[in-house]
Amino acid sequence: MANSQNGWKLALVGLFFMFVFATTSVITLARPRDKVSPRPALPAKAQAEDYVGGDTCLTCHDIKAAFEKNPHYKSWDDAAKAWSERGCESCHGPGREHVEAGGDVTKIFNFKSATAQKVSDTCLDCHLQQEERSNFLRSEHGINTVSCTECHSVHSARVPARLLKAAQPAMCYSCHGEVKPEFSKPFRHKVNEGLINCVDCHNQHGGFNVRQTREATGTDLVCYTCHADKQGPFVYEHAPIKIEGCTVCHTPHGSQNARLLKRAQVQLLCLECHSNLPGGAPGTPSFHNVSQARYQNCTTCHVNIHGSNVHRFFFE
Repeated sequence: MANSQNGWKLALVGLFFMFVFATTSVITLARPRDKVSPRPALPAKAQAEDYVGGDTCLTCHDIKAAFEKNPHYKSWDDAAKAWSERGCESCHGPGREHVEAGGDVTKIFNFKSATAQKVSDTCLDCHLQQEERSNFLRSEHGINTVSCTECHSVHSARVPARLLKAAQPAMCYSCHGEVKPEFSKPFRHKVNEGLINCVDCHNQHGGFNVRQTREATGTDLVCYTCHADKQGPFVYEHAPIKIEGCTVCHTPHGSQNARLLKRAQVQLLCLECHSNLPGGAPGTPSFHNVSQARYQNCTTCHVNIHGSNVHRFFFE
């Protein structure tokens, strides 16, 4: 009887170890193979020895007076303490080797010689948590290796607000030259005049919408920021506006045509959708015979073309 009980005990123990082994194997197989363990942090003493403090930087670099006016300096909770402990090294990294090598520029992080990816990664160590910049790496600028320092300058910003290297829209035109002529057309958004800026409509740091417009739920919401009377909702909606948006009829930057329309004549724009209606084509006998001048401006009668609360044909 005792031998039988011992046998059951051994069998249970064996099953337990088999279960543990099998579970461990499954967990091991499920673990991502390409996952790299994080590099262990340096001990506090080693970190302290690698950093020489901002006052040491002033031995060669006379920048403190100017840097104290910088938003980066002002953002530190205790600026004086932060400067003495890290200062320039907050962005440029530990400077001990740089100092010991007599100012060897290869011994410290240099934004001018670093890759665009490395520059952006360094800035995003602090700025990634800000909502507007959280998508920078997947933005058109980030994908096309446009680094933060292409537009911003920490030490010699010409525009103190946002530390820009140049004022808008000139800075945007330096890359987007194909857009510049559009703002010189007779009918345009007043960007060159300074009434609005490129970044009022576009999020230069990235977004989820096409062309990085500032609204994630639809390009038209950017337009409605200024043109709120066109938003609705209306009892009778104009379908193309809801389906395709403002740009189905309008060019957003500038146009040779009034109201930034894509066509010089209103009826030609309407006929792109309404050509199948009776009398829609020139010469067709109908009340809407557009060969006659009196019917060539559709919006003479269909006044509320963006939407109406009183009539399904958008009458006033």
